[in-house]
Amino acid sequence: MKKVFCEYEKIRGKDASQGTFWDVVVITTADYAQKHVFELQIESKRKRNELPLNFPIYVVADPPGPKIGNGGSTLVVLSFLKLRLGQEMFGKKILLIHAGGQSKRMPSASCLGKIFSPIPHGDPIYQMLDLKLAMYMPFLPNMPPGVFVACADDILVYDLGPAEDSKFWSFCFNGFTALAHPSPVQIGTKHGVYVVENEKNVDSTKEIRGMRCLRVLQKPRITQMYEKGAVLSNLKFSSEITFKGDTSYTDSAFFFGMDVAKKLLHFYSENCPLTCEIDAYGDFLQALGPLATSEYIHNTSNVTHLTPNLVPTRLKIFELLKGTDINLLLMNASKFIHIGTTKEYIHHFCFDTKLQNELGLEKDCFNTFTEVEPSAKRQKFSDTGLGCIMHSCLPTGCFVPQNTVIEYCHFELPLQVGQNSIISNCAVFEEELVDDISTHSQTPHNLFLHTVAVKHQEKTKYATIVFHIDDNLKKNVPISEVARASYLGYDVQRFVENCKLIQFQLEEHTGGVEEEGQGEGEGNGKAFTSLWQMSLFPLESSMTKSFMLALSAVKAAQSNNPNIVDLSNYDVVSMEEILEMKDVKAMLKYREDLFAKISKSV
Repeated sequence: MKKVFCEYEKIRGKDASQGTFWDVVVITTADYAQKHVFELQIESKRKRNELPLNFPIYVVADPPGPKIGNGGSTLVVLSFLKLRLGQEMFGKKILLIHAGGQSKRMPSASCLGKIFSPIPHGDPIYQMLDLKLAMYMPFLPNMPPGVFVACADDILVYDLGPAEDSKFWSFCFNGFTALAHPSPVQIGTKHGVYVVENEKNVDSTKEIRGMRCLRVLQKPRITQMYEKGAVLSNLKFSSEITFKGDTSYTDSAFFFGMDVAKKLLHFYSENCPLTCEIDAYGDFLQALGPLATSEYIHNTSNVTHLTPNLVPTRLKIFELLKGTDINLLLMNASKFIHIGTTKEYIHHFCFDTKLQNELGLEKDCFNTFTEVEPSAKRQKFSDTGLGCIMHSCLPTGCFVPQNTVIEYCHFELPLQVGQNSIISNCAVFEEELVDDISTHSQTPHNLFLHTVAVKHQEKTKYATIVFHIDDNLKKNVPISEVARASYLGYDVQRFVENCKLIQFQLEEHTGGVEEEGQGEGEGNGKAFTSLWQMSLFPLESSMTKSFMLALSAVKAAQSNNPNIVDLSNYDVVSMEEILEMKDVKAMLKYREDLFAKISKSV
């Protein structure tokens, strides 16, 4: 992996043609608003020479209307590239990164996108986009023209073995080629699982080998994996693979040749506009291989929005791809790591020393620490702990514990940060303080805090999103039970009452009402909402005031003290509303100013 980064560093901020690199990169977004946000950040990264030069990055939005899934997004991208590049498209090596979505399990990435989440490596600091551009570069010499499909919230750590072994594997010119990773059987129940042809010929001692795939199972039951021949026994892997017992080969990224691209383009031209979700993994891959059957098309358990033509569309895709080969690259010295939740973020950046060593991740990455003179009004804490701090400016007296992540923060006065927390995009500027800093010199444990700039009545305001690290923002709650919804370790009613949030009507709050059966449960006419849709976050005039107000609200709720804060006269917003109101230019201006301050001192 160090070689991977070394090769990428050679072209970061330099001409991409000087090395082996992608001809085209495409990033998908959920809508045109997200597309605009992504394009602004790509432009900023180019200005700072954080990306290779002289290669195109296209940002392609899903069209308005029903959700079309990442499979639908893939079709939209192919159509875009055909219009943009014409026949030249079919001679290109294309990296397609699916990065749309609201990132409800990692809200610090909701406004600006998980593909721009920081990674504690590099100077300037890497973001997930840099990691993705670098991560798959070693595959390119063995890859013909085609489309390599990846997601935005995972990391692949691997070893391809000695250079002379490259003759034993390649991406196929036609059909599909998928990366396959050895995993415990239990992991296979949450992933795609490959059934390998001639399993007795699998040589698991080799870092990577090509094999033919007979069929693909999507999130199968363990019994189903055994029945379909997806479980392999008695395999011996390198010391890097630590699990014991039976093995399944699970999915991550995959590639398809231009013969498939042409088929999919023809399908899209005849079925546009799409009116249902198509899953690139579930609907494309399950149709492949000589043993594939169409039985999966009726399984809708993983579909967010059911539409009448879902099953007929799936059947059409099955008929289109039936008989298409899928070959595997068995990556026997690899680990697939998901990093799309708050708990995963803390674990991998704070505790996963093996990953940190393999990727060269740092606990202190692209920061500056300022001296603060202690005074009677400023409590000074011990030196910074062992937590992960990225792209931040902190006083030397700040204490960050081992199990906490700080990113994009600017504190001019010392804070003692709580355990097991994520503090993102927050600021405390001395000149903006109204109260003595000692009032809130310590953040509670187990918190997620993230400050967002929003446009409200044509003015820039700030909301600090605050949740308990275990809060489930996606969980649907019946409207009649909103008061008992879990929030900040207690319930919503306790927060509302202690913060005097009279704007929040417990018995009437509907947020974005969702009918049960559209995602979770079966329809019985009951209306649902979630923490994502509840208006819990007051607007303030500055980042400092917003951060301090959020800490006051948390303290009021957790101590059950109604005399700490009064939010009755504040405008309050939900996460859902924040995404609609976000002031992207203000957020990027804050980060650019922070970048400039750190750069001067690094």
